[in-house]
Amino acid sequence: MPKYDVCLSFAGEDRDYVEEVARHLTELGVSRFYDTDEQADLWGKNLVEHLDEIYRKDSRFCVMFVSEAYVRKMWTRHERRAAFDRAMVSDTEYVLPARFDDTEVPALRTGTGYIDLRNRTPRELAAMIAAKVGTPVEADPAGWEYQLFSDTAAMHLRKLKDKQLSHEMGFAPDVRTLTTDTEAHDYYLMRTGVFDKIVNGLADLLSAGKQQWAFGPAGRAGDRDRIKHLATQFTKSYESLLDWTADLRGTSTPARYAALYAATAQLADQPLKQIEEFLAQLAAATERNAGDLELTISYDLSAVEAELKKVQTT
Repeated sequence: MPKYDVCLSFAGEDRDYVEEVARHLTELGVSRFYDTDEQADLWGKNLVEHLDEIYRKDSRFCVMFVSEAYVRKMWTRHERRAAFDRAMVSDTEYVLPARFDDTEVPALRTGTGYIDLRNRTPRELAAMIAAKVGTPVEADPAGWEYQLFSDTAAMHLRKLKDKQLSHEMGFAPDVRTLTTDTEAHDYYLMRTGVFDKIVNGLADLLSAGKQQWAFGPAGRAGDRDRIKHLATQFTKSYESLLDWTADLRGTSTPARYAALYAATAQLADQPLKQIEEFLAQLAAATERNAGDLELTISYDLSAVEAELKKVQTT
């Protein structure tokens, strides 16, 4: 009898997503091989032989998380070969592909059914794996709509880690050079208009009308596709704020406008933090089968107004 219901084969670059899947599988009662849980057992062993045993013999199914990094890496290549060796002698499907992208996988037959992960949350995939191995999955809990919104937003937010880190350190690559005061002034006015549009758009996405459209009226279940779409657009607006700040920081201007551009770029700091805190609080609430979508965006214009006054009076 196999030791595990499922083994998880993935590249380190995709660990954040897979770790969430592993956690939800445990919550669902599915036994799985996930490498960090086995570090003590793996310590000192011949990993080539041991992992071959796991991916070729010790699991009922192998979920293969396909990505460019997965196909490129040496260890995942070894896991993949062991899994395909098992699949060749299995009477039923063994390799269950789950795709982060469209990278071609050597030896994976064209036409093999797969799950597209680009808009599927780790919790959703874990439930599908549980169903595949025959573990009963409970009905959606009360407040599942908030849970789905939170999971979808978190999934997209993980993809923005590099942009978040660049924002935290105040880094932005050079994107343009404005050589005259007129150019700097006109571009500044245009970009502040974009900021207003992004912030107003965030408020609109969580308006009562949009929430009812996705979550449904009181007493009725929400629509999964609409909730995921709403969460996706919400995180896209968050990304737009990151991009807006990076654009201002990456714009070189005449010296007269440099401080104004720098102060204005910082306008996004508060809204970005407020969004992150909102999503963290929502995620914590959904773990208690509760939830609420209220976000207040605020920011301090005093530093910008002071620098703008300097520009206008010099």
